[in-house]
Amino acid sequence: MTVQTPIYTEITQCQDCYKCIRECPIKAISVEQGHAKVIPNLCVLCGHCVIVCPAGAKRVRDDLPRAKQLVKIKEKVFLSLAPSFASEFSGVPAGRLVAALKKLGFSGVSETAVGADFVSSDVSTLLNEAEKKIAAGEKGVRKLFLSSACPVAVEYVKRYLPELADSITDCVSPLMAHVRYLKNHFGKNCAVVFAGPCIAKKRESDVWEQELDCVISFQDLKRWFQDEGIRIEACNYDESDGFIPFRAAKGALYPIDGGMISAIKKYPGTDDCDMLAVTGLDEIGAALRGIDPEKLSKPLFAELLACHGGCVNGPMASNQNPTLMRQISLLKYADGAKDTISGEEMPVMSGTLPAEAAGEAAHSEADIISALRSVGKFSLQDELNCGSCGYDTCRSFAAAMLDKRAEKGMCVSYMRKLAQKKANGLIKTIPAGVVICDSNLTIIECNENFARLMGDQIVELFEAKPGLEGAELSKITSLSKYFSDVMSEDGPDVVDHEIREGKKIFHATIFSLEEGQSACGVIQDVTAPQVQRSRVIKQTQRVIDKNLAVVQKIAFLLGENAAETEATLNSIIESFAASDGDADE
Repeated sequence: MTVQTPIYTEITQCQDCYKCIRECPIKAISVEQGHAKVIPNLCVLCGHCVIVCPAGAKRVRDDLPRAKQLVKIKEKVFLSLAPSFASEFSGVPAGRLVAALKKLGFSGVSETAVGADFVSSDVSTLLNEAEKKIAAGEKGVRKLFLSSACPVAVEYVKRYLPELADSITDCVSPLMAHVRYLKNHFGKNCAVVFAGPCIAKKRESDVWEQELDCVISFQDLKRWFQDEGIRIEACNYDESDGFIPFRAAKGALYPIDGGMISAIKKYPGTDDCDMLAVTGLDEIGAALRGIDPEKLSKPLFAELLACHGGCVNGPMASNQNPTLMRQISLLKYADGAKDTISGEEMPVMSGTLPAEAAGEAAHSEADIISALRSVGKFSLQDELNCGSCGYDTCRSFAAAMLDKRAEKGMCVSYMRKLAQKKANGLIKTIPAGVVICDSNLTIIECNENFARLMGDQIVELFEAKPGLEGAELSKITSLSKYFSDVMSEDGPDVVDHEIREGKKIFHATIFSLEEGQSACGVIQDVTAPQVQRSRVIKQTQRVIDKNLAVVQKIAFLLGENAAETEATLNSIIESFAASDGDADE
């Protein structure tokens, strides 16, 4: 069965703005026939494109129907609730939230942070062992430890920093540790649904589908409450409405930057380690690219989170409050938790999210130059690196075109030049005189035929400065006042007018290009022989058409009268015929 990717594009909604490409930190988006599509084997599901898409064309797979079905058909379904619930449902007592969730059909609600506690314990053990080996003078001891808690960060390192993939701790994410714990505790046949702010958890559900049954978002939960007519604030709760099998410890801190480090430090044996937190994919790349673990003097643990500020800013969080307020809500909730869950039986902790290195296609300099020339870039000066296409440099854009991930039409400067060339070609070849001016009646552009219509002196000016850019239209022709009329606030959109200038009679059609900003005039000399012939033909055709219309109308009226006369005579004949019949009898 083919499973839809967690993030996809609704093609009919895509407006070709390329904002998703500009904002995607790894450019995992291709453009086909003007529409931007996510490339599944490159995307790490950070969800940033979903957030920034102005048209809402980037969509997240809706797994809510599956969750609803699970609670109907499964005997036991437990909800693994992400620790950032404390910021998402700020001010709602945990018991009240659990009571409301049970009304949806869940057998019980457990904190995903329980899995985070298991991860904290496991990582602290790894760091402690590394400290001891270094202290004992062992050689070749691993010193760099990258967190595996964030599935987006794990995929990013494995795909785009593959040289550091071995530095990721061989430890499942908090969610998978929690799922395995729940299955061990409540039976393998129970179902587990996760709810949180992370899209990448859907990838974990796809990979470990036999363990994690379904992933929905906080937004989905709120939609579900609304569908069932459940008002959280109206739900009564008691002591039985608590998290099962127990409340999490400091794993509740994981959704904020530095929270994982704080939780790990609650376990012994990590005193002689360096610990740093990095949030944001760009920042992770900048922090790790080029690092040499061999140069470290002691173990370094790097907490990597894809979302700036932590999971409280996840792509599927409602973000109704400022980041600091969300973090404070979470800190308040975590403040009442115990430090560790030491003594609990840990599930199997090995296994990180699988991902293949993305790799980059090698393109020769000749290929790059050829691609650049195809969009009108023949020198370094032509490479504007404006970023409007979504890529940081023109050369990156050229490489994307060679990879079939980008199209020439994405280059704004190329399309502008192309449009300008077409417009210029049309203006030059049109037999009439064409002039474009701005609101100050200053000429923006004109063709040679316009200059010829205006006389020999204007032709000389045109030869000196083709296009007559900057010249004052009012000093060239009295038609300028009609340009003013078109660009006035209450003026007409189009003006057709004839005016005599010297021995010539001009017919001008003047129309607005940009309201109140610019206008274009198409001008013909009606006294010119070829124009005269055209006008005679046109006027003759008009007379013919008018006469035909009159004849047709007369014929219609004559036909109508004849029909009425015929009907009347037939009636008289029938009447007399009937009378003769009676007389014969």
